[in-house]
Amino acid sequence: MSFYMKYTRVFKLGVQASLEYRTDFIFSLVSAFFPIMIQYYIWTAVYGQSDNGEFFGYTYEEMILYTIMAAVVTKIVATNMDHVIASDIKNGSLNKHLVQPADYFGLKLFSLLGQKMFFFSVMLVILFAVLFYCSALYEIRIPAANLACFAGVLALSLVLNFLISYTIAAIAFWLAEISYFFEMTGLFVIILSGGVFPVEVFGKTANAVLSCLPFKYTIYFPANVLNGKLAINEVLEGMLMQAFWIAAMLLVSKAVWRIGLKKYLGLGG
Repeated sequence: MSFYMKYTRVFKLGVQASLEYRTDFIFSLVSAFFPIMIQYYIWTAVYGQSDNGEFFGYTYEEMILYTIMAAVVTKIVATNMDHVIASDIKNGSLNKHLVQPADYFGLKLFSLLGQKMFFFSVMLVILFAVLFYCSALYEIRIPAANLACFAGVLALSLVLNFLISYTIAAIAFWLAEISYFFEMTGLFVIILSGGVFPVEVFGKTANAVLSCLPFKYTIYFPANVLNGKLAINEVLEGMLMQAFWIAAMLLVSKAVWRIGLKKYLGLGG
């Protein structure tokens, strides 16, 4: 079977899986609503108690729009692959993939892309609907070039986030119990990525450090592309950084997995 046919089949299976679990999609959509409401009341209280019209470089309207964009982007780029991959390592299910003429990394990536296709499409429509409503409500102007680039930015964010999760999941080669580790690192990565609040909250020094790491290019960057905080040249520079980190994390993940496989016992399966 050719490379194209092999992974196209995996992609289609991923699409079918997403269509079979439409209830999960609905619950995932609803679950994004609660953190948005919590942050809405928090930021409304913060801005309402201060005469300062801006915090961390954001007006009240921009902060609310960022909160909505970041929450939805977080749901779109979330992979939930770390537990699945770790389970394959721990129960020996990885064995069959090691002897099959298909790369485990490619299978997981194309399966994820297929699973996200329906979710990605629907969420884009919802996201743009919310964006135009909020833009009209708060009179925020979003450059057309930003809107044109957003789908590509979001796709790169999804791939980058997958690579980060895939690399972290390799810790299962060394740790016996990793469920709590994934919960901790998952929350940590979301915070560093700007999924809870803008990274400017951490201060200039921490923000400068985060600019040298891949996390902010998964949530913070696409959210600010869509809320109009970035000029088109900054959007293009950010996309180049996304491409750079995808290439870098691909090399890192391959290296970590190569080392991890030397520790792999292959029990079970």
